[in-house]
Amino acid sequence: MAEPLRVPANADSLNFGSWAPPSGRNAQLQPAGESWDAVRVPRFIGKQALELLGGDVGAVIENPFDGVLFWLIAPGAAAAWDMSRLPGVEVWGATAYIEVPPVGCRRGPGVRWRVPPRDRHLTDPAPLFAALQTATREALGPREEVPR
Repeated sequence: MAEPLRVPANADSLNFGSWAPPSGRNAQLQPAGESWDAVRVPRFIGKQALELLGGDVGAVIENPFDGVLFWLIAPGAAAAWDMSRLPGVEVWGATAYIEVPPVGCRRGPGVRWRVPPRDRHLTDPAPLFAALQTATREALGPREEVPR
C-alpha cells in the first residue's frame, strides 16, 4: 500500500497564499490543480470524516445538489493515495473546475462552506486520507481483497 504524501501542517503550506475565495454574493467556478486540488466525497462519508478530523481541517465546500463535500488540499498531495481504499471518493486536480462559494456563504440553497476558510484553507492530506478510510469502512463495510 502506498503511503499518502504528507504536507507539513504549518502556516506556509496550509494558508491562503495567493488564493482567496470569491468575495461578493455569487459562487465562482475556479480551477483545481493550481492553488489546491479538491477531494470530492459523498456527503454520507464526508460527514463522518469531518467528525473524525475534528478541528484538524481546512475549508470544506458543500454542494447540496450533488450531495458531496469538497476538501481542499495542496496540488498533487493525493498522488500516492490508494484510491481503491476510498470507493466513491475522487481527487480533482488540473483540468477540473469546482464551484467555490463566496467567503461568507454558510447557508442557502446552493454551494456553501460546510467549514468556512479561516486562517488556512488546505487540509493536511495524511489525516484526511486516514479519516476517509475509516469513514468509508464504517459506511460501506470492509473491502474484501480480490485475489490476483
